[in-house]
Amino acid sequence: MSGKRGMLRLNYDLAGKLALAVPMSPKERLKMSQLNAKYKEKFGFPFVICSRQNKKEAMLKSLEERSNNSMEQETFIGVAEVRKICFLRLLDIVDENSKVIHRKGISTLYIDLKVIYN
Repeated sequence: MSGKRGMLRLNYDLAGKLALAVPMSPKERLKMSQLNAKYKEKFGFPFVICSRQNKKEAMLKSLEERSNNSMEQETFIGVAEVRKICFLRLLDIVDENSKVIHRKGISTLYIDLKVIYN
């Protein structure tokens, strides 16, 4: 698990950036900041969530709920969120001729290599 936690420690502090970048009331901003500090103190790595798949309210709720998780639960969830982020970033760089096939909970990306090498 320590390798996974180390990888999570390298992620950027989305909750801290979100509190500055997204329109929030002063009350929401304070809540986000307090929850984020509690989370980082407890787990030793920043809160990781796929922001493309969540709105501000969902991120706040998730930060609050996940702060109560065990280290093992949060490591598992954090790694799953990193996978979502990586997958979406990968989709951003591939061509529309590439295909994603979903089978039995596994997504496979078939990349059109002609596009990459041309």
